[in-house]
Amino acid sequence: MTGRDDVATVIAEFLHDAESGRYSRTELRDLRGALAHVGSELGRLPLDEVDNRDVQRLLDDLGDAGLAPGRLGTIVESLRKLYAYAIGRGLVRSSPVLGVTAAANEPSPKAVTPTDAVLAIGEYAVSLVVKAAMVALVLMALALVVALV
Repeated sequence: MTGRDDVATVIAEFLHDAESGRYSRTELRDLRGALAHVGSELGRLPLDEVDNRDVQRLLDDLGDAGLAPGRLGTIVESLRKLYAYAIGRGLVRSSPVLGVTAAANEPSPKAVTPTDAVLAIGEYAVSLVVKAAMVALVLMALALVVALV
């Protein structure tokens, strides 16, 4: 796999690896069902080009089509797991799920597990590091321009 793999390819690999016993049968069924929606809508996009607007648009479209808010929440959680998998394998640097909401009328969220909290903190930390690197590059470029003038 490379960072240029499409979403559908990474979903297939993730689900194959997920069958190794990390998830229960129910969790695997939920992952497959939720990621089927993702694959049908975003499957051809390169994994590293999917951003939070793509994910939010997917969720909005599915919500508008009548998908239950709880199901939308399952899709968000499945995407978090997919991108945690991809980050762990160096396929992407951050998750496009940050800042995404499943639906305005979504029921109150379930209790956050320690694993979910650590993943959310990790996603946030990675996004901060990327932003800091971009700021540093801009500042270095400005310093170079000033030095050359």
